Amino acid sequence: MSHRHSIYRSILIGLVGGAAGTLAMGQYWTRAAPLVEGSSDGEGSDGGGSQKPKPDQHSIAPLGQVHEPGESSTAALGRLAYEGVAGHAPGKQTRAALSEAVHWGMGAVSGGLYGALAGRGNPVKGAAFGVGLWALVDEGLVPLLGLQDGPAGSPARGHANRLGAHVAYGLGLSLTVLLLDAVLPGD
Repeated sequence: MSHRHSIYRSILIGLVGGAAGTLAMGQYWTRAAPLVEGSSDGEGSDGGGSQKPKPDQHSIAPLGQVHEPGESSTAALGRLAYEGVAGHAPGKQTRAALSEAVHWGMGAVSGGLYGALAGRGNPVKGAAFGVGLWALVDEGLVPLLGLQDGPAGSPARGHANRLGAHVAYGLGLSLTVLLLDAVLPGD
């Protein structure tokens, strides 16, 4: 019984850590991503939004592209779920809220998985977990499901930024798990 309780505790701490990791990922996108993208030549930048997003010409999805041009994978997943339940497309504000809900939900659930697998927080394990999520989910599963452009549809800086965001997630997750594990009473 003590081992089972310990697993539940680790999962719960991981869920909270996942939320903190998602917050760290958001900070990465706000503070570090613009530095990686650069602004010297304008290549690959959306700048003033003057270019209309184009359909994915590099799709690796066996069933085809399901995201709309310019739509993030979290927005596409939220929109598809909404359409499946409601039978029609969500409005602009609902789309934004659904995208955020999917993003935070994935962050928390992934943190729970980390808690179940890793137990105690460890920054090296956390960073590795973030890299694993990036490689398996962001670079693999999501494009295969047609929820984002295929790997060739994004410049190297875009891949580097998504990797950096996932490392920030893993570090935020693992440091929070480490802290909570130390301050919360044990079994």
